[in-house]
Amino acid sequence: MERESAEERLESEIGRLLLSEEAIRQRVKALGADIRTAYSSTPFTLLGLLNGSLLFTADLLRELPPETEVLFWRVQSYRGTVSTGFPEGLEAERGDFAGRAVLVVDDILDSGCTLLAVEKRLRALGACKVDYCVLLAKRRARTAGAPVPRWIGFEIPDRFVIGYGLDYEGRYRGLRSIRVLAEETVLPEK
Repeated sequence: MERESAEERLESEIGRLLLSEEAIRQRVKALGADIRTAYSSTPFTLLGLLNGSLLFTADLLRELPPETEVLFWRVQSYRGTVSTGFPEGLEAERGDFAGRAVLVVDDILDSGCTLLAVEKRLRALGACKVDYCVLLAKRRARTAGAPVPRWIGFEIPDRFVIGYGLDYEGRYRGLRSIRVLAEETVLPEK
């Protein structure tokens, strides 16, 4: 009987590999180069949406000029494996965005309701330009009027994914790869 590798155990326990650590690293580097070029003559604020984009924002920030201003807002719209369609936490978020260009960084584009709500809040706080960079974009219909990201890391199937900052009930954020969550891993509703 052969010993099962750590990778095979992960796949059988929590889900199949979708994006490897190396694929993510290469794509983040390319996104950083594109963003650096696009904003070469425009100061901007990088706004990461917590908690899911923490790792992506940190890695992307390392690819940008050292003077790049970075802020984080805590926004939540998922319960279990389903988006509620109503981002929570934006009403408490502040910042000096008057006349600023803002690049919003998010982990995943699902329905688009979070990006739509974030843009409304940023505009109310005076942002003059809002662009978006998402690590993942699900292939699915979006909320009417939802912003279209200027930068997308990867387009993926409409499945629930974990790893590289994305979680399920607070777990699996620390995985270096991105995996499709196995149905057997989903906890029963309380």
